[in-house]
Amino acid sequence: MKKSVLILRLCFILLAACQSAQPPSQEGQASGAAPSAQAPNVQSSGNLCDNPYMPAVEGATWTYDLITDSGIVTQTDTVTDVGTDAFLVETQQPDLNWVITWHCSPEGLYWLQSDGGMFAAIFQSDAGTATVETLSNSGVSLPTNVQPGDNWTTTEEIHVVGFGVDETFNISAEIHAVGMESVTVPAGTFDALRIDYVISNTSQTLPVTIESSSWFAEGVGQVKNSNVANGSINSGLELTAYAIP
Repeated sequence: MKKSVLILRLCFILLAACQSAQPPSQEGQASGAAPSAQAPNVQSSGNLCDNPYMPAVEGATWTYDLITDSGIVTQTDTVTDVGTDAFLVETQQPDLNWVITWHCSPEGLYWLQSDGGMFAAIFQSDAGTATVETLSNSGVSLPTNVQPGDNWTTTEEIHVVGFGVDETFNISAEIHAVGMESVTVPAGTFDALRIDYVISNTSQTLPVTIESSSWFAEGVGQVKNSNVANGSINSGLELTAYAIP
């Protein structure tokens, strides 16, 4: 795999703040309910990692079609560990694997917050290994009780070493919860909350601006994602199957 392609893949992974999703409690399909203006007002049980759009359950797995300009590949995500204030998600693609840490707070979930060790993301491919460490951050990736019309921002400073790169990336995202929409993917039809992102990365190696939309179904997590990088390079995810112990 060419270095430029690997770096771009890393950028998609690192910048798409909601690239992971957790499945519901059983295999199946949600009914195609009509879009509505308001998301459910779900109260937390008191567990910091509880979120109606991203339930963290150890051993949960779900499968996506990763759709790019060069074709479709399978992506499988697995929750490998759940604690009181963090959980790990392991992602496998045919030529690239990684583990990301999600941290949990009263304000919501935020991802890839790393102080090294087990809380550093490690990306492995046939071209070698890259490590990612989060140096600083502000904001949350997904608020605890997000509602249509909400707006928020995140910033993150990360350091990437590997794939011929040793560089610090400064990432910012402007995020808007649009509203509830009916979304059909191979796994079924879902009433899902659409969240739009404008994500920017300042980097000498690869400056990137990504316009992204993600659709989240309550109790399911992310069912669809669509990205356009620098106005021309496309990537997306569609849920094909999900299961939970």
